Amino acid sequence: MKKYLSAIANFYILFSILATPLIVVYKVDELSQKLKQPIIIYQVDNADTEMFGKVTAKDVVDGHYYVEVRPYGKFLVTKEQYHEIEIGQDMPEYLNGRRS
Repeated sequence: MKKYLSAIANFYILFSILATPLIVVYKVDELSQKLKQPIIIYQVDNADTEMFGKVTAKDVVDGHYYVEVRPYGKFLVTKEQYHEIEIGQDMPEYLNGRRS
């Protein structure tokens, strides 16, 4: 019985030693693929539409400043606008789009 437990323990240790580098390589490759994905920025013309909502989140991704307004999604803003906007406030007028 002791031989079987020893064999199982040895197998587990050997498997762990062999599997760990494979998992690390897989995770590093997965991370490098994510870093290569481009960030797509859409510019939408929301002129003549009435948009309303509250700012629900703020985030900085790769040096780009975003605010999230539910139910519309994330908006790219300048650094000054980002620091000016508070979570919970109404959607700023300049996020409503271009006016003609």
